[in-house]
Formats: sequence, structure tokens, C-alpha cells
Amino acid sequence: MKRLLVDRSPQARIETMSKVIADFESGRFSDKEQDLVRQILQRLAIDAEMAVREAVAWQIYNSPLLNADLAKRLAQDVAEVAFPVLRHATVLPDDFLVEVVQQRDSKKQVAIAARDEVSARLSDAIVDTANITAIERLVRNPGAILAEPTLHRTLDRFGAIETISESMAGRDDLPITVIEKLIHYVSEEIRDELAARHDLPAGLLGGLVEHGREAATLLLLKPMAGRFRDVELFVKHLHANNRLSPSLLFRSLCCGDVDLFVAGVAVRCNLSMANARLLVFDEGQLGLRAAFERSRIPLSLLPPFRSALAVVRETGYRGEEAHRADFQRKAVARVFNDCAGKGDRDIEELLLQLFDHKTDIHLKDVVPAPPSTDGLGGAAAMRRTMP
Repeated sequence: MKRLLVDRSPQARIETMSKVIADFESGRFSDKEQDLVRQILQRLAIDAEMAVREAVAWQIYNSPLLNADLAKRLAQDVAEVAFPVLRHATVLPDDFLVEVVQQRDSKKQVAIAARDEVSARLSDAIVDTANITAIERLVRNPGAILAEPTLHRTLDRFGAIETISESMAGRDDLPITVIEKLIHYVSEEIRDELAARHDLPAGLLGGLVEHGREAATLLLLKPMAGRFRDVELFVKHLHANNRLSPSLLFRSLCCGDVDLFVAGVAVRCNLSMANARLLVFDEGQLGLRAAFERSRIPLSLLPPFRSALAVVRETGYRGEEAHRADFQRKAVARVFNDCAGKGDRDIEELLLQLFDHKTDIHLKDVVPAPPSTDGLGGAAAMRRTMP
């Protein structure tokens, strides 16, 4: 303790704390001294230096010194400080952990998904985040309880992403209805592993493959502009209401509304649809970059857009409803396989927003009510609402 009087550096506080905790856990302190140690830790847990707070968290995440109040304080700190407590501390109640998950901090969500025990309710909350890294970690976690409806919902939304479907295939507690759907998403090798692990007869496996193709037809993303005949007018309306964001454009591209995406770029760049299409489908590196610069979309977001556009080119997809589900699965899988988990916060946030239902709410806010019976079509009805 005397060292802290002459050396006020963060390193001195960290080294002193480590020695004090070691002495505490060895049982050398009296009750009065133990209370003093707890008071010191409470102060260090709000230290101005993040390195000190982080050291506190890593030192006591599994220590008897960590009570619920101190754990909550550390868990509410930045992710670097909160991670060991969220990952390991058993004193944190489910209600609190669900609140943390809903705060949309991706690193904290991953820490919670990796806990030794994750309740069914907490698993539901993690799946709702659409954080692919956290969901993959959750599904891979043998200590996580995933109810059958949660497993189905995970596959319906994210089954096309290899890390999710392959991680789920490794679970030992899969109901047959989930296996039936999962088989549609995994390789033949993993299908054989599933059959062996769950004692499925070969004939049944073949039938499940065929039936799985029928069961796994739910669209990953709802189309946004399908009921508007004048897509350009719809996009101008979104732009006028400050809703034509990069995340909305990305979502429109991945859900198969290619014309809506092109129209959005055209409006943001003040170009014709034809010229915007030339830019975004330029197979070189310059066209899409020029469109981003002109439309003031962060260049850091280029990789996921490029991945989705590559699928458009490869498949020749142009918005046909009959091929939409297949396109969505391929586009989402490509985007996440190419871009997820690379540590770029802007891209991670964009991917998190891809399945965010709040986007649908925003659209309801700006899309006019269905036209009245005065004979006006959808485009004319929209014109009445334009500023």
C-alpha cells in the first residue's frame, strides 16, 4: 500500500492490486482488512485508467471478492473491461444479462454466449440480436440451452450461413424436426455425421433431405419495395425522409430488391438509373467505389456490398420472385463468410442491422397507407404524400 503513496502510475495500482488479491485469497487478512480490500477494489473498478479497470476484472472474475454489485459495475463498463465478468461470473442474474445483450454491444454479446451455462431465455435474446459471431458461439456452446422453437428460428434466419449451420450440426440434443431442416443447409459429409450421431437410417436421411428442401423455404429477409410500381419514386420518398441509409441499401440488396438498391444509389448520387447501374455493376474496383464516394457512403463498407453484388452477377439474379429465396441464402452466406469476424466495427454494425426488425418499423413510418378507392394507383397515392 505504501507504494501507492509515492507511485501513482496505473502499473503501480495494477501490481499492488494483484498482490493484495493474492494475499486476500490466501487467508492472511483479518475481517477488517478484508473489508478494506473490498473498498479498494470498488474504487479501482471506477479508476480513470481503463487498463486498471480491465486488470480488476481479470483478477477477480472468479474470486470470492466479486459480489453482484461489483460484477454489475464491471459488466456495464466498456467491452474490454466487462468481457471476463460477463464470460465467467456466476453472480450475474439472467435479467441483468438479458439487458446487457439488448444493449447491442457485439463483444459483450459474444462473451455472454460463451458462458458455461446459458439459459433458454438468454439464448433467445442472443438469437434476437442477429449478431452472427455471438449466435455461432452460442450454438457451439454445449452449456447453452436452446429450445426447439429457438433452434428453428435460428435456422430460418441464419441457416444459410455455414458457421451457424455447421455449429448447430455439432450439437447432441437436436430434435428430429430440427435435423430435418438442418440437413438442407449442410454438406453431404456433415449429413452423414448427423445420421450416425442420431442413428438415422439411410432411407430416412434421403427422405429428410427432400423434405428439408421444402421445409427450409422461409425467406430470410422480407422484400421492401415489391408493392410499389414506381421504385424511383419510392426511393425519393425515403430519401426525402432521411431514411435512405447505407444499412437500408445493403438490406435491399441482400433481400433481392436489386432495382431498389440501384435506384437508391442513383438518388444519393444524383444520377440516372442507367448510370448508377453501370457504376455498381462495374466488375473492376473503381465503379462501386466512385458511387460510394459520390453518395457519401463510408468506403469502409465496400467489402460486404461487393460480396453481395458478386452473387448478383454470378447468379444473373434481377429480382425474380421465383428465385428470391435461393438468392437471399447465397447472398447472405457470401457476405458473412467474406466479412464477418474481421474486426471492422463499421462492417459488424452493418451486418447486425441486416436482420434488424427495426428496419421494417422505419419503413412503416415512411410508407404511405394503402391508396383509397378513389381510383389512384400506388404511385399516384404516393405522390399525394410527397413533400
